Amino acid sequence: MHMVVCHREKVFVIKAQVQKAQTVAERLRLEGRESLGLGIGVLVINYNTAAQTLRCLESIQQSSTPPDWVFVLDNASASADYERLVQHARSPETGTFAIFRSETNLGFAQGSNVLIDLLLQNPECHYVMLLNNDAVAEPAMLALLKEALEKAGDDAGIAGGRMHKLSHPEQVDTLGIALYASLMPADRKTLDDVFLGPTGGCSMLQRKLIERLKTTFGYCFDPRYFCYCEDTDLVIRTVLLGYKPIYLDRLVALHEGQASSGGTYNSFIAYHGLRNAIWMHAKLIPANILLRKCLYLLTAHMFMFARYAVSGNLLLVIKIYRDVLIKMPEFLSERRRLKEYLAEGGPNLGESITKRFYRKGYLLSLLRGGKV
Repeated sequence: MHMVVCHREKVFVIKAQVQKAQTVAERLRLEGRESLGLGIGVLVINYNTAAQTLRCLESIQQSSTPPDWVFVLDNASASADYERLVQHARSPETGTFAIFRSETNLGFAQGSNVLIDLLLQNPECHYVMLLNNDAVAEPAMLALLKEALEKAGDDAGIAGGRMHKLSHPEQVDTLGIALYASLMPADRKTLDDVFLGPTGGCSMLQRKLIERLKTTFGYCFDPRYFCYCEDTDLVIRTVLLGYKPIYLDRLVALHEGQASSGGTYNSFIAYHGLRNAIWMHAKLIPANILLRKCLYLLTAHMFMFARYAVSGNLLLVIKIYRDVLIKMPEFLSERRRLKEYLAEGGPNLGESITKRFYRKGYLLSLLRGGKV
């Protein structure tokens, strides 16, 4: 991994290994400018979308509450995209700004883990803000989410707010994550659905929660997921531990959506979304909930199989279930290790499930021949 530190008008390039994160963090403190000392760090991941990342960074610099650290991970982008990011990224007026580059694509899950580990080398960091690189932060975003977590004390652990579409700011993009009766997660589009937790694309986590997740489970985000559903997995583990994630019904960011994965729903999204959801069910859903919802879950899989087959993606769905089974013993083994948390946290999770089978309008979309 390479690290680029933007400081004043210069760019310093330093070769560093992840295992030497302490040395890296010490260097960053020396290179950084004076900050407000509010203990907020913002993490952004770039993959061949430097234009969106630069736009996102500009919005963060307009925050009414400037962060103390802004860390960017370039996830093995093409050289031209990476150079554009490095050349045009501006150093903020306060705090520390750093760009890291991985020579392999770590995905959102492990990429976030790497940045979180680097950020938490700073003992003064108490809040970690995750923001998708194709999002544009509202000026009050950091202040609103930090205030909400402060008021909740140690009960919430994580908070998120309202995201609207960048192209149509009056339209909802996501109000967090909802887990439906089918046990399938999706973006929450209406306040009628129960809030499970915020999306990984716009959420603030308390340091104490991150440390507890790592101590209990061995990781913050599950790196096996690569991307998609990794945020649902994290939120469910948070709920099982007894936390009550906060939803703040205030606009905190505008979102372009799926910029790094092609811009539209495609086989990459379909593969990771379904595969990871099944792994999540095997690992984290308490047995009593699985028993109560098994018919809904089976129906959901029948719908998805039919949808893939009709759209000409039968080989894709076969590949998904094959890859699910290959790693299933690993997830079931972890489930056995976590049985205590599944038993104790089951009631909390049960209260966080929306009674609706799935997101409103989904079945109508299927009948109209919605594309995979």
